[in-house]
Amino acid sequence: MAEPMPSQLRALVDELPRQKNIPPGAARDVETAILTSPYLASVMVDAANQKILKHIGVSHDTHEGGHYDSATGTVFISVDSFTDKAVKAQARLDNITNTLGHETGHALTAKQRTEEVGRLANAIEIRLAEGVGNASYVDVTADAERYLNFTRGDEALSELIGMNSVASRVASTEPGGYTQARFLRRVDASTRCVDTNEDSLEAKLAPGIRLGPRGYQLTGNRFNSPAVEAVAACHYDRGATLGPSGDSNYRNYYGPSVLSTIAAAHAEAAKGTTQAVPEVRLDLKRLKLDLAQIERNGVDLGSPGKRFSFTDTSDGKLEWKTVRDTSTGPSNPPPKDVDIDAPAARPAFRADSPGHPDHRGFEMFHGAIKADGRWSEAESRNLAAAGLAAVKADPIVGANLTGVAIGKAADGGTNLIGFASPHGQAGPHHHLAIDAGNAAQVPAETSLERVERLNQQQARQQAQAPTQDPEGPTGARMTL
Repeated sequence: MAEPMPSQLRALVDELPRQKNIPPGAARDVETAILTSPYLASVMVDAANQKILKHIGVSHDTHEGGHYDSATGTVFISVDSFTDKAVKAQARLDNITNTLGHETGHALTAKQRTEEVGRLANAIEIRLAEGVGNASYVDVTADAERYLNFTRGDEALSELIGMNSVASRVASTEPGGYTQARFLRRVDASTRCVDTNEDSLEAKLAPGIRLGPRGYQLTGNRFNSPAVEAVAACHYDRGATLGPSGDSNYRNYYGPSVLSTIAAAHAEAAKGTTQAVPEVRLDLKRLKLDLAQIERNGVDLGSPGKRFSFTDTSDGKLEWKTVRDTSTGPSNPPPKDVDIDAPAARPAFRADSPGHPDHRGFEMFHGAIKADGRWSEAESRNLAAAGLAAVKADPIVGANLTGVAIGKAADGGTNLIGFASPHGQAGPHHHLAIDAGNAAQVPAETSLERVERLNQQQARQQAQAPTQDPEGPTGARMTL
């Protein structure tokens, strides 16, 4: 007899029929899937308890079985899963069970996925920042490969959870309980990890997959495990029908987020410097990426018509390639299950927070700006963050910030000036000025993130050169 609906999931199921454009019977099918698969109920309760599963919804997007939206905590199931008349009732419920398990798996790894996106962005930003004025190019293939390899394992683990969910449902609904033959026959329609011989109709597991007595695949609580690798080979590595055109594999499905991250980091590195920013090099063949396919999947570079160029090093050659913005709207979303909006999810402890090592500098700028009185609160915060980021990039002013002034620029505009007097009134006095009009429009979070990157870069430089003169490098500086 089926167990009662767990209390953590009751509200999610009851909410579903009250949503717009929900097919008749969808809530009943979802409830049946959960009630007939104890394994699925268990993982969904775990996600609900962690407050990463808050809703169940129906997706009308094409070429997908479902997706997880980390912003709202919603597991979506494709409308076709409920409405396809060619699919029999048992197969329909098995497919819904697999999808619920797969997307709940993505919910359970959402935090790690966000961290990996942030790691990719930070790694590329640091490489470019270090290369400004020092290198003609930076190769970010290894950083992109690490992220793509994570997406491979993440998709495989989620598919493994989906298959386990179906195995649990087979055990609770088949007369006589679970057998491997019954499981393979029923799970075949919802996974690429089972192959059926067209002549004998015999279903076989993909190579490397091992099932326990109840049909479960066990990972030993390890993300990098033989079980995950075996599912990755049949689920992620084989051809798929993803993307707007339904012809993309997983590698190219995640490719747009890689290229948009690289392009954004390159644009950020060019801000506030007159020195040449290194070109980006990327081995597309090693990464198994197809630029044309990636563009079809939709690359968001910030605005229609925008382009980003890089050097493709495939086969040891140097070939100049350009990727175009192929997003379809002002805020084209990233691939489903990918939280590319990493900066908003990163830790909030920045220079505008008390206790941060740079908080004093931020407050010096903020206080002077507020005292002047000509900017709004939001603009004042933007200016303070931009001023701090500018002086942090200067080894003398940043290390010896003495005060902040607001002055008139030669063109009649307004300058925000940070100055340093490390030797007192006797001088020399050093200063750094930025255009206040432009800086007031730069979001504070962008500048505060730049401060953190500069801190990381300077910490590495200090670690690599412990014998550096404590006075720091010398050179020409503007004096007052």
